Amino acid sequence: MNDEFAKGNYNSCVINAIHCAISSSDALTVFFKGVRHSGERHEDVIRLISSLELNKAELSRNIAHLSGLLSIKNKAEYEEKLTTQNGAFIALTNAERFFKWIKSILIR
Repeated sequence: MNDEFAKGNYNSCVINAIHCAISSSDALTVFFKGVRHSGERHEDVIRLISSLELNKAELSRNIAHLSGLLSIKNKAEYEEKLTTQNGAFIALTNAERFFKWIKSILIR
């Protein structure tokens, strides 16, 4: 996603950021609950993550990062309008923060 951003491929950057967050979510829920979200609505994963016994402040902050990414998924993947540099930067930042948080939990 960083390479795509650097090349100016903002839609690709956003799509990669979204999928990074989804895969990271799966890793987290499999680690703690032995399940991953498999429903049609990606937003339902937020409820699953919210049920984890983790620091509530960190959990809330990182759910916001994930929510921001999931809220733009359909737009980035299916709409005709392309993502702006600023939109890609926000998605990239959210994905990096979310991934860093998950990594800090899983790799101790």
